[in-house]
This record gives sequence, C-alpha cells and structure tokens, in this order.
Amino acid sequence: MERPARPSLILGLAWALVGAVLAASPVSAHEFWIEPHDFAITGDVKIEADLRVGQDFKGDAFPYVPSRFAAFKLHDRLGDTDVEGVTGDFPALNLAPRAEGLAIFTYVSSGDRIRFRDWEKFAAYLDLEGLNTIPARHDARGLPRDDISEIYTRCAKTLVAVGDAWDDTDRATSMRLELVAGENPLTLKPGTEMSFTLLWESKPLADTQVALFQKGQDGTAGTRTHARTDSSGRVSFTIPASGVYLAASVHMIEAPVDRNADWQSYWASLTFGVE
Repeated sequence: MERPARPSLILGLAWALVGAVLAASPVSAHEFWIEPHDFAITGDVKIEADLRVGQDFKGDAFPYVPSRFAAFKLHDRLGDTDVEGVTGDFPALNLAPRAEGLAIFTYVSSGDRIRFRDWEKFAAYLDLEGLNTIPARHDARGLPRDDISEIYTRCAKTLVAVGDAWDDTDRATSMRLELVAGENPLTLKPGTEMSFTLLWESKPLADTQVALFQKGQDGTAGTRTHARTDSSGRVSFTIPASGVYLAASVHMIEAPVDRNADWQSYWASLTFGVE
C-alpha cells in the first residue's frame, strides 16, 4: 500500500509551484485573476476560488500565501473583511458566505519587479496592453532602451452571487486600479451588453485599453476582444454566450524615485459568470 504524502512534502510542493508561477513576468503571463468554482451559490455551500496567473484566460492556480499579497478581502452586505487562510491552502479562497447578495472579492498583490534588456520585448508587451504613449515618454525621459526596470502590482476582483443577489450591483472598493461592472451578471443574457468603468485612484480613467476574455472550453485558451475607455472611463462589450469572463486592463506610471525603477504598472482584472 502506498504511504500517503507527508503534509510537509505537500506544502513544499505548493511552495515550489508558487515560486514557478509567481516568477512569471507580465511578458510571459499577462493575466492574473480570481476564478470561483461557482459564480452563483445557494444555501450553505462554501465559496471556493482559485488565484490564477497565465495568458489568454488559461493558467495555473496557486495557494494562499499571505506574503504574496497586500490585501485579500470580501466585500458584502455586512461590510468588508479579510479573507483568512493558512499558508498553502488549496483553493486559496474557501469560506462560508456571511450574507445573501453579491459577494465581491478583491486581491492586491505585493509589488514584483521585472527587468527588460530587450527593447523589442518591452515594446511588444506595451503594444499588447495598449500602452501606446509609453515608448515616446520613455525616450523623452532619456531612459536607456537596453535596461528597463518595472514594478507591477495586481488588482484582482471577482463577483459571486450568494442566494438572492438580483438587486445588488458591483461597486468600487478603493483598489488603486479597479474595474467596476455596470450590470449585475445575474441579469445578463447572451447578446446583451456588459459595461465597465475603469477607475484610477477612485477616478475614471479615460482612453485606456480594456480587454474582455471569454474562457475557452476544456482547458483551451480564451478568446480576446478589446476596446478603449471613453472620457468617463467607460467601455462596453457584447456578451456573445453563456460562460465565464475576464475583463482586464493595465495602467503604467513613472515609478517614484524611491522605488528604484523606471516604470510602475497596475493590472486590474474582474471575473464574472453569465448563465
């Protein structure tokens, strides 16, 4: 009979996965998101969700690791509270709901660093994320093209309907960069529009790219469309079918002098399900 794996071994493997996944840079893993196992629950069912990083809405899950985030919170009808867990917990989010309504979960990562020594890779990343003013600003600041440093922070969010949540709406939660859904996903049907407002420091962020991904089937990569926000920070997409969706956006600023980097970026994501 096989001997069961020791807890210390399991935790060690979990840490190895964390290291591999979180070492992924914005170039190799463009998205970070919270993915609930179910976007609508009833009764005493627990809310379970994975933290995932990858590309084209396909990626690996990693466990609850407090040193990797600055904040991990639940926002519901009773207010705000921390999402608690034990280092190594899989899934990273596993808790009983406190109240009916729309449960909003947010996760703000600790800042990570990346260095680019290839301008073409940096430029390709900027092009993909619609950061089209950065190359000219980079050159205007007299920064080198062969040694570029960046700090990036993930601002992830998901919406889970608990029981009767039809009358609830998404809301801003004070993350530095945040996508706020204009409609309750419960009310959406295929062929209708879903709108989002992109906020930077709680104010609408205009002329910024937002991408919408529809999750692929059976582990395949998701489909991606994108548009830019209007003067009110708003953007809309037609929801083509039932399924799981991810909206994502990136905003880049000059890094503060004390951060010892050229650029500082923030990555907002919002996941939701449509029946």
